[in-house]
Amino acid sequence: MKALTFVFVKIPRKIIRVFFYKWEFCYSRFFYRRKTLHTNIVQPRYLVCADEDIDNIANTYRELFPDMVKSKISEADSICKHVFQVLGSGLKKLSQHGDGYQLMDWHSDFKSDHRWSPKTFYADIKCGGIEGVDVKVPWELSRFQHLNVLGQAYILTREKRYAEEFANQIGDWIRNNPVCFGVNWRCTMDVAIRAANWLVAMEYFADKNLFSQDFLNEFYTSIYEHGKFIKGHLECRSGFTSNHYLADLAGLLFIAVYCPFFKESRKWQEFAIRQLSKEIEKQIYADGCNFEASTSYHRLVLEMLFYCQLLCQRAGLKFPIEYETKLKKMFEFSLYCIKPNGMIPQIGDNDSGRFLIFAKRPVLEHKYLLTLAAIYYKDSSFKLPQFNFDEEAFWVFGTAGRRAYDELPSRTEPLASKSFPDAGWFIIRHRNDYCFISCGPNGQNGNGGHAHNDKLSFELMLDGQDVIVDPGTYVYTPYPDERDKFRSTEYHNTVKIDGYEQNEIHQNSLFSLPDRVKIINSILRESQDETAFEGEIEYAGITHRRIVTLNSELGNWQIKDSVSCSKPISGKLQFHLSAGLTSDRDGILTDETGSKAATIEVEGSSLKKAAYDYSSAYGVKIPAEYLSADVSGAEQTRTINTYMWRA
Repeated sequence: MKALTFVFVKIPRKIIRVFFYKWEFCYSRFFYRRKTLHTNIVQPRYLVCADEDIDNIANTYRELFPDMVKSKISEADSICKHVFQVLGSGLKKLSQHGDGYQLMDWHSDFKSDHRWSPKTFYADIKCGGIEGVDVKVPWELSRFQHLNVLGQAYILTREKRYAEEFANQIGDWIRNNPVCFGVNWRCTMDVAIRAANWLVAMEYFADKNLFSQDFLNEFYTSIYEHGKFIKGHLECRSGFTSNHYLADLAGLLFIAVYCPFFKESRKWQEFAIRQLSKEIEKQIYADGCNFEASTSYHRLVLEMLFYCQLLCQRAGLKFPIEYETKLKKMFEFSLYCIKPNGMIPQIGDNDSGRFLIFAKRPVLEHKYLLTLAAIYYKDSSFKLPQFNFDEEAFWVFGTAGRRAYDELPSRTEPLASKSFPDAGWFIIRHRNDYCFISCGPNGQNGNGGHAHNDKLSFELMLDGQDVIVDPGTYVYTPYPDERDKFRSTEYHNTVKIDGYEQNEIHQNSLFSLPDRVKIINSILRESQDETAFEGEIEYAGITHRRIVTLNSELGNWQIKDSVSCSKPISGKLQFHLSAGLTSDRDGILTDETGSKAATIEVEGSSLKKAAYDYSSAYGVKIPAEYLSADVSGAEQTRTINTYMWRA
């Protein structure tokens, strides 16, 4: 009898992993589609004007926004032609010319012409390391936030071609992005945002018989796969969670609520509500600010948490009262943060990120949040007289929302100065003067993923005119040197000591800025005629104390900087002017008219001007001007007084 010989072959883990996912999702798709035919699904309308009649929505929109109808339809027509503008790309056509629907390339950074293979296992996709290549471009396109525009154009015109484009794009994407393969499965956050946008956009096409049975089966099968993928790839490694994990939970919740016919939906729903309730306590400070040290990410997180609450409320579900309380405090921060012109200061990173987009607007314009809050909370404190009813709120609350908004009296008490001590954000206001000062920690446990070296930096608006601004963010992975430049001390409105960063920026650590700065003091004080911020920080043997004072009677600002070091000081005080402003011996002038906007004087020093890059949105930068004053000297302590006043 011959002996049996066993040969053990070591199979690489990568091959096992790829085989497992292929088997799991192929089996899941076959079993699910065989068992389920979506023949009687009526898409619920939770977020698009609730249950309001579609014809009434169209008529009211035309009455409220007559100047927007043409541009809305034009924007939808561009989408049908596959012409997009993504993260500073400029207008790009993303398919071939020809009759009928032309396939789109969902796998490219079309800004650099780099393409990821759709056959690459998602975990093997590289998100950086190639200069000029930005993985966020295909991710942003595949979030499908443009579908709202197609739906709105359909509501306004009842032309079926918009529904056909909706179905064609989604079908195209599904067939060319097999689950777990390609760049668009690399980041769970983007998987979740895509699923939520598909489901919300489907609300516009709630009419029966718009879509074929084959498309509906394909659509809901893919939604199911999105849910399975999200639950299996939650971004909560090592206990660290951020806006990514919140997006995962939001997407899972949307799938569970919109698709109760999935067998996992009840568990997904309960899990998402439970975890969101936990995370809002973890990621939102007691003062209502997001913990990631970024005003732009505060808006992204607020959108996700708010639309989750609104969805659940309209679906008959509830969050704990603590969730609702913390959410309102987030809106209250936005109320005070928003400038008199409706924009926000750029503190920390700005990647232009949104969750659901119901109306086109500049990235930094956040005033629509106040309309949402005023209607949702029936609270006139959010209804500022200088801002009108916003289109975004119309698509969410409909005609009833507009009536509720009109019935609220406008806020009569002017917004006061305000401290947000947990975030280290301080706001000085007086009429149309506004100053935002940053002096807080770098996120959770000092991780600093979206923080900048901006301690004691500020933005300043005088009489409604932006004068001193934060330069922004520009990009993340495509240009590491640019990434580090925009988050450096030198690119903020503070004192830069030669050879030192407030917090060390390590090469190849694009999303890490561990806290080195020790915040000794930060407080806002008010008297009858003056409001003053006082802050003091220490880092690398340097102490910097800054006092920002507004004399409200005279309208004058004074900035007093005291810097001490263990050796003679060499450095500069810097102010980044808003794009469109320039300086000469007469002060700060507007490029457009040459009129005087402000005056800046540094006691005992002359100001020198030079160029810097200003970025108001991700992927965008333009030349602007900054001013600097030399603070070098043989002594180890320097005090510099700066005076500013409006024209």
